[in-house]
Amino acid sequence: ASLTPTLSSVSPSSSSPLGGEVLHINGSALGAAWGKVLLGDNECTLIAWYPTYITCILPPNTHGVYPVHVEVTGNGFADVSSVSGVSYDFVVTDVTPRKGSTLGGTMVKISGSGFGNCSNIDVKFGDLMTCEVSECSNTELICNTERISKVHQLNNGGRHPVYGPGYVWSDIELEILPGDTVEWVWNLQVASKETGISVQQVESPANNEWDGKGFKSEKGPKGRLRQQFYSPGDYFYSSQPVFGKELFMKGKIQVVSDTEDSTSALSVMMEDIPAAQEVVADTGSVAYDGCALSPGSDCIADPVSSHAFLFTMAVCLTPSVSSVVISSGSSNASAMPISGFNGAGLIIEGSGFSDNSCQNVVSLGDNHHCVVTSSSTSQLTCTVDGAGETPMPSLKEQKIAVTVRNSGSALMAVSDPDTAKFYLVPKVTSTNVKNEEFNAAATTASPSTGVAPEIPSDTDYCDMDAAHTMCIYSGPSEECQAKATGREFTEEGKNLILNKHNELRKRVSTGGESGQP
Repeated sequence: ASLTPTLSSVSPSSSSPLGGEVLHINGSALGAAWGKVLLGDNECTLIAWYPTYITCILPPNTHGVYPVHVEVTGNGFADVSSVSGVSYDFVVTDVTPRKGSTLGGTMVKISGSGFGNCSNIDVKFGDLMTCEVSECSNTELICNTERISKVHQLNNGGRHPVYGPGYVWSDIELEILPGDTVEWVWNLQVASKETGISVQQVESPANNEWDGKGFKSEKGPKGRLRQQFYSPGDYFYSSQPVFGKELFMKGKIQVVSDTEDSTSALSVMMEDIPAAQEVVADTGSVAYDGCALSPGSDCIADPVSSHAFLFTMAVCLTPSVSSVVISSGSSNASAMPISGFNGAGLIIEGSGFSDNSCQNVVSLGDNHHCVVTSSSTSQLTCTVDGAGETPMPSLKEQKIAVTVRNSGSALMAVSDPDTAKFYLVPKVTSTNVKNEEFNAAATTASPSTGVAPEIPSDTDYCDMDAAHTMCIYSGPSEECQAKATGREFTEEGKNLILNKHNELRKRVSTGGESGQP
């Protein structure tokens, strides 16, 4: 018998980039002492070793074909000329499109092989964009670009010319990009009951009082506040008096939009294994269900590289919103400028929109939309739709966002950032007074259906809990009922109650009421 170690077969012949499968190796003269099995520079973790049979766990590897090298103790390497190597499959062969908005929101199709189910795949374009996978097969994935926003931290580490360190912010004029977050963190080393730091938005550098609608924190010797900024502009802030009535900690946040394009290379990773890239010219396209896209803009050419797919975040492909107004269905029940009933109409003006209506998407918060009814390159009209599995909550801020398929997300360059938020106002559709008894009830329409819900009966409450107050007490006592009179509210009365409710609710939600969480 030959004393030269020889391999006769290996199985399997292919692997995912992460490896992990059991490799079966058959051969002769492999010896009884355990040696090594290598695929490239990576070692196969041994399970068993016999003179004619070896099993081991395949190691991870990048895309390519790797010969199986078996090092036999005391007898060199086995002859592998009669067996094929193990093929690792993880490669990108096309990317489309290769340019989009500087703010993300562009749908990208990446073709190739070895993607699996994408559960452990991470897609990025440099350090500027992630691409969140929404659809996946082994040979194609669809992802949506998202700008990687930064968190800028400010602390009270600056030095005051009179009071020393701890009474000036570390950067009193901070420049950031739309979507970035500012975090103020403070900790006074010496503090009394009256001494503390706070952060509140003010109208101008000369003001110290909260503007009544912007960001605001509680005052204390320790604390923090986080605020994300979306609209370009100058945002001024001040503290309440730190102590006494003269020391205020002031600053300015300047949000500036991109003025130059940025180009970054694609990175597709399966855990810590990068996909190979076989670069070709872009000849593909993406498709949206129910919406045929108009030809894309040629304001900038595709980026070119021979070794990696590139993506350009282009200023000219970034839509911009200059104003949002409510055209119908408005309500004075909220102090915010863009508040209205379900079905309210919005007019959005700006640039970079599509005159193909289905390419314009207006989002309200995370779960709702304003359905576009007409569009031009500079104006959108849409109707608020508060329906869905989770109806839009009343009087809760819903951030307005515009995306143009397939350019991407729009810059909210509105002069008043509060006009980039929609507040749904509940609508009173009817009242019911029965037999002049104390059984009046004002019903509020559901945002999703516009239909007033039925008033539960005593039986309904008893079904929930026999100890429920509405089950134990079926109505007012005879003494109270004799003194009660039911009347229908006038429109003026309804608005008066709603306005007062919203005023108090806003005070609590914006931190204006002390002692609240």
